[in-house]
Amino acid sequence: MNFNSLKYLILGIYFIHLMLMGHDAETNKPFEKVHAHNTLDAHFHAGWESRYFSEGRDALNGKSLWNSSLEIGYDHLSGGVWYGRSSNHQYDEWQYNLALSQEMGGYSFYAGYTHLIFAKDVESDDEWSTGISYEGLPFNLITSLDAYYSMDAKGTFYEWSNTREFNPQEDLDISFSGTFGWNENYITDGHDGLNYFSLRSGAKKVFFDNFSLAGHGVYSWPIGRDLNLVGDQGLKDFFHFGLGIEFSF
Repeated sequence: MNFNSLKYLILGIYFIHLMLMGHDAETNKPFEKVHAHNTLDAHFHAGWESRYFSEGRDALNGKSLWNSSLEIGYDHLSGGVWYGRSSNHQYDEWQYNLALSQEMGGYSFYAGYTHLIFAKDVESDDEWSTGISYEGLPFNLITSLDAYYSMDAKGTFYEWSNTREFNPQEDLDISFSGTFGWNENYITDGHDGLNYFSLRSGAKKVFFDNFSLAGHGVYSWPIGRDLNLVGDQGLKDFFHFGLGIEFSF
């Protein structure tokens, strides 16, 4: 890590803490798995991302992204709709998701299906995803492993994260996390193996029972980037952040 990278990371974290905002579901993981206990719960998010961060890549080459999502859950079943559009209106994407989740003895599991539509390119994809997380680690760390398989690419991308959450006030949640990303032919024109490492700081400030302001800052570093591969062109060292509002009902 060079001095400039460290400087921007610290400034990003400081900025987020000043704003007292954060949203855990970033653009590359738009859906919150709503695990309700025999009740019908819903969650709405609308926000802005300075860049479209996906698989460690700057997917829109520096363009920002407006996005919104609606998730509904009942017992172990949840579903949602997500929409994202670039700031220059040259890219838009729809995602429709269904998932099953379970919680047991500090573990959380989920399996899901997502249908993606890229309207501007008249293309679509179908993805299967699964994940597991565990909350019983020392220092209150939460570790999680997620995998998603693309039917179009016939490849899988894995992400392993470790997160520490804090609650300095009843209405304020703060989190720090580190994530490794691993490509196995999911990015077909990029290199396989470890792709990136990122550090993230986020927070969420609750103002009413069902309304909160949110934001996050992330710095990502490429691992094993091969500039001869088209899929690795967007895999680079960069900082991004997002701001948003959330409603629960």
